[in-house]
Formats: sequence, structure tokens, C-alpha cells
Amino acid sequence: MKTIILVGGGHTHLYCLKKHKQYQDESVKWILISPSRYQYYSGMFSGYTEGMYSLEETRIDLENLCEGSGCEFVESTVLSIDPDQQHLLTDKGDIFTYDFVSFDIGSRNDSLDIQGLHEHNLPIKPNYRFPEQIEKLHQSQKTVFIGGGAASIEMALSLKAWKMVHGHENHSITVVHSSPLLEKAGTYSSEKMKDVTLSKGINLHQGRVEIVKATQVHTDKGEILDFDEVIFLGGPKAPPLFGSSIIPTDDKGFLLVNSYLQSVAYPNIFGTGDCATLKDFPELPKNGVTAVRQGPVLWKNLRGAVAKGKIIPFEPQKRYLAIMSIGNKQGFLNFGSFSLVSGWAWRLKNWIDVRFVGRYEG
Repeated sequence: MKTIILVGGGHTHLYCLKKHKQYQDESVKWILISPSRYQYYSGMFSGYTEGMYSLEETRIDLENLCEGSGCEFVESTVLSIDPDQQHLLTDKGDIFTYDFVSFDIGSRNDSLDIQGLHEHNLPIKPNYRFPEQIEKLHQSQKTVFIGGGAASIEMALSLKAWKMVHGHENHSITVVHSSPLLEKAGTYSSEKMKDVTLSKGINLHQGRVEIVKATQVHTDKGEILDFDEVIFLGGPKAPPLFGSSIIPTDDKGFLLVNSYLQSVAYPNIFGTGDCATLKDFPELPKNGVTAVRQGPVLWKNLRGAVAKGKIIPFEPQKRYLAIMSIGNKQGFLNFGSFSLVSGWAWRLKNWIDVRFVGRYEG
């Protein structure tokens, strides 16, 4: 009997578990290893922060999903990989042997480039840590977000909306960004988001954070910003797992895979989502849109590989629709160089997100 191990409960692995329920093969054993029974859906992080969703509405029960899919669930964290012996070591001291393994473990919100950040940063990744940290943001009177991308702006705006509803108008929320907001979306969208953010009462400071001390952020512009909580959302950072192995990574530490989502050195190792970089498309955004589209390819390739059959390449989209929640049931929709702010954009996002979680909750 062959063994396929899925490490992490991310978007692509959720898809594989759902498909496995329909096409179970008794000659193959499937195992999912994840550090938490629950996988929290990142698309609803902002809505949960604002109070739009309950905790239960934002999460998927991996143990129940595995039980219904004929897959063994193991609640553990993988600490190391031996690709030659095909072994995985977990934090509980267990060793798992695989024929094929796939990693969809996401990224981390931290940066070793900023002195002192690691000691004071509020970590929301791995995402099972997210719920417990939101209460700290709700209570924080001075919150500093580091990063000018979608994740940082969306969280700042959602937090601001929650505070306005709950009578904390005097709590300050600051975003420090080294490049224009939503820079990759183009100048038009960047300026529009800047106007939205300022109109909501968010403090914007353009500069690069160099040092984080106990209660202060220091930028390269000489600014010193006070905080109760500081959170780095300046882009995904590689999980430490691959850096401690001999498996090839890109120059930032992400698992390096080919177009078939296989490790460039070990074809029985697959990687998807935020934790992996496509060798032929190194600039491909690490976001939920990419991960969702990789799901069907990973499913076909895992089944094809175990049967020594056909595997197919992943073909990235050149453009994709992105919708951010900006508070008060308003959405910021972006497609290519086009963007708009409207209530129906939020309703579309809400429909997509609720439908996604519902698909895996039966």
C-alpha cells in the first residue's frame, strides 16, 4: 500500500480531501498532519476582526473532514523532513514514512530583517493562532501595522470599523509602508486606496521600519511611533521547515517547485500555496487565489504520481479578481488596473467566502 501524506490544511489540501471522499482508492493510504484540528479561512480574517462572522463561521473542522473523506488525521506539527529516507518527524516525536508528501503549510508574518520585530510582533500565522490574537488588537489603544499590501490594509480597516462601532474612536491605528499602498495593483488603485484609508481615520506613514523596541517603532525617516501592539503584514515569509532540510528552496527559503508542483530535486515531494515558489514563475503572488487554482492540479498529480500515470502542469493566471473588505460592508474590488469601491463588491466577497467554507463543512 502506498502512503500519501498531506502536511497542512491549506486551500489545496482541502480540495484534495474533498475529492478523495468521492474517489477513494483502498490501495492508497492518505494522512493529513496539521498543528490544529481547525483550519481558519484567511479570506474571513478581516470579517472576523470586524465582528461580521463568528469564530465557527470562519473555520473548517479538519478532523471531521478527514473522517468523512477516509483520511487519517494527525494533530501535530512537522519539524523536519528527510527526503532520502522519506521520513517526517513531528513535535510529538512521531516519525511518518511516506511514498508521496505534499506541503501546504502557509507562510509566517514575521521578518528577520527588522531588528527586534520577532520579540514584539503579534503573530497570526500559522493561522490557528489568529483568533486568540484578535482580542489583543481589539483592546490595543495604539496599533501599528507594518506593510502596505492588501493583508495589512484590510486588517487595519476592519479593526478600525470594529473600534468605531464599540466606542473606541480614540484608539489609533497606524500603517507604516515602505512602498505605495497596493503597489502591484497600479497607480490608480494605489491612490484610490490611499484616499479610502485616510478617510477612515487610519494614520499612514511612508517609510521602512528598521527597529522595533518594547513600545516603539523606528523608521528610516527618523520617525518614532508608539504602539501597544505591532503586527507585521509586509508580505509572506518562508516557514522555517524547509530551511532546516536539504530540499532545494528559493533565495527566500520557500520550497522550490516545478510547474507540476513537485520539488525540483525530489519528484515525490509536492508544494503549493504560500509555502512554495514556482521556479518558472517566481513572482507569482502568494495568495488564496493562486492556492485555490492549484488544488485541482495537485489532486490530479498526486493520483497520477502514485499510479505512475499522467501529471499536468499548473498554468498561472495573468490577471485575477481581488476583493478586499474595507469595513462597514464595503468592498474594494480590483481587476488588473481597474478598481472600485461598493457595497455589492463586499456582498460578492461575502458570498464567495461563505460558500468556500460551507463547501468543506458539508
